[in-house]
Amino acid sequence: MPAKSRSREFQRKISPVAILALTGVLIAALWSALLFEQRRNYEDVDRHSWSDSGGVARTFEEHVDRTFNNIDAVLLVLRQAWVDDRSKFETKVRIMQAAYDDSLLVQIAVINADGTLAYSNLDPDAAPVDLSDREHFQVHRDSDVDELFISKPVKGRVSGRYSIQLTRPIWSHGDHFGGVLVISLNPSYFSGFFGSLDLGEGGSIALVGLDGLVRARGIDLKLDESAIGKVVPGDRPFMQADAPDVGTFEAVSVIDGAKRRISYRRMSEYPMVVAAAKVTDQVFAEHEELWRHYKWGAAVVTLLLLAAGAWLARAVQLQQQLRTRLLFANDSLRTLNTIAIQAGAELDDKFYKALELGCKHLGVEMGVVGALHDNTYVVDKCYSDTFADLKEGDVLELPSTYTPDTFNSSDVVFVRHGSQRHGASLLGSDTFKHECFIGTSVRLGSTLYGVVGFYSTKPYAQEFDDGDREFVRLLGRWIGSSIAEDRAVKELTALATTDSLTGAKSRGYFTTAVDDEISRAHRYRRPLSLVLLDLDYFKRVNDCFGHHSGDETLKHVAGVVQGLLRATDLFARLGGEEFAILMPETQEHEALLVAERLRINVSNSMIETLGGDVHITISAGVAQLKTGEDFKTIYNRADSALYKAKSRGRNRVEAAGSPTVIGV
Repeated sequence: MPAKSRSREFQRKISPVAILALTGVLIAALWSALLFEQRRNYEDVDRHSWSDSGGVARTFEEHVDRTFNNIDAVLLVLRQAWVDDRSKFETKVRIMQAAYDDSLLVQIAVINADGTLAYSNLDPDAAPVDLSDREHFQVHRDSDVDELFISKPVKGRVSGRYSIQLTRPIWSHGDHFGGVLVISLNPSYFSGFFGSLDLGEGGSIALVGLDGLVRARGIDLKLDESAIGKVVPGDRPFMQADAPDVGTFEAVSVIDGAKRRISYRRMSEYPMVVAAAKVTDQVFAEHEELWRHYKWGAAVVTLLLLAAGAWLARAVQLQQQLRTRLLFANDSLRTLNTIAIQAGAELDDKFYKALELGCKHLGVEMGVVGALHDNTYVVDKCYSDTFADLKEGDVLELPSTYTPDTFNSSDVVFVRHGSQRHGASLLGSDTFKHECFIGTSVRLGSTLYGVVGFYSTKPYAQEFDDGDREFVRLLGRWIGSSIAEDRAVKELTALATTDSLTGAKSRGYFTTAVDDEISRAHRYRRPLSLVLLDLDYFKRVNDCFGHHSGDETLKHVAGVVQGLLRATDLFARLGGEEFAILMPETQEHEALLVAERLRINVSNSMIETLGGDVHITISAGVAQLKTGEDFKTIYNRADSALYKAKSRGRNRVEAAGSPTVIGV
């Protein structure tokens, strides 16, 4: 292969897209490796976080369990001393006070069977205080089970301090309730344990009863007294009856609003839960800071790769730009031709696709085709991928700078920059703030119809060249010829399907449509009714007032009927003064009501004609489609009903009456 051919082949392979794609692959590989490693590190931090908080919860559970067991043992010893020998009781209380200082014990007290305070180590001579309303007293009084009870945090009436009260019942004479022995536990006792643990900034551990009340909580290595007595939401996992005894979850704290990762453990011997929590943001703070530095480094490398790739791609693009633009223009014209010759496509759809094609070809954001009427611009079709407020049928006031001569020629008008804006753009800045415009006239033969134009919110990057202008010019000519052709087709269709005198459908159109409606009614077993109308003594109108008055009478009756029918009803003139109405989804009694309303409205109207005022009435026959019936049969039955109306004096409605109709 010659050297020049090899060079051209190489240039085709090394396209700007390929260069940018290779740059993208390198950048994607860099970031994929970075993100993979970040994810792996994140998972390690996540795993260690749960492991740490779980270990703290387990240690705290052991501490709480040991504390409660020790206090329960003290309760049992003191209770026995109270029952056996009160003097020994005092001695043992002093021993317990020496063994457990104020950091643990707030008070040792005894409540009589009637609920009054019998003894308090804080004030042995204290006056009796009624404590019968205390929960721990009521629980033991109403139960014959000898078990440890752990109260909610309460404020002592003797000590004046908040405490967790551990209690056991006192039995006299073996099985009679004799009162309650109380040891009030200082929540701050746990502060010594809190201070030995580090769960990071905002980390906390808590002791919570299964009743949802916080007994103790430590945060940032110290006791949080404000949390004592707070209620934990019932949706926490450890509050659910079927939840596992050990678990983890993430939630927002009701105490301080911080989101934490929580490990909990239900105590096996006591109705308590211990929980250790780390602030979620703090768990990953160091990880995020580290990877923020890594990402900044990767971003710098990415920018260098992008700059190098963009520079090389631009160098190749400049060589191919002219060739690509010409090929694109050629493809656009070919596509426009394909749109123009599409069979069966609606004109609106063709215009929409043509405007979309024009926007892509010119590199702008919106295309509009519309009609000019005096000082307004009426939108026929609009395409835009950024502006949705302009729609079909909008009527816009033309700018004050617009002049009728602007589009009177077939040339293309364009504005590249907003500073050049004048009336050619048609859309005022309050409608669509645009910077550039290119458009041309749409003509129906030699008559100016309107304008097709393309708009952008940015100044055009380069001059509109000959290819752009020729494209817009051809598009304007095609739109004009398409509108003219569509109008001609619609006029021919109207002539073929509409009665020229009354505006009702023609007999030929009616008989074709009836067959389709009857087939549909049989297929889906839906009701269908036929009404035949005939003007009474119409020949007298022609004889007495002339045929012109007869024509006016027919048009008047047709107008009255059309004004009272639904859009789905089919109204046609069968010939002379006979009309037919096909009413889908209508049963015979409903059609009778409609026919009667038509009869009354026609009868109550007076028709002004050149020959004089004419009063006319109508007679009608109604029939509903039977199973297996065709048009001829239902027509004959409706005609028979019409004949009956005529024979019974006219100006009346009669029904065929059919017990075997379908769709009832």
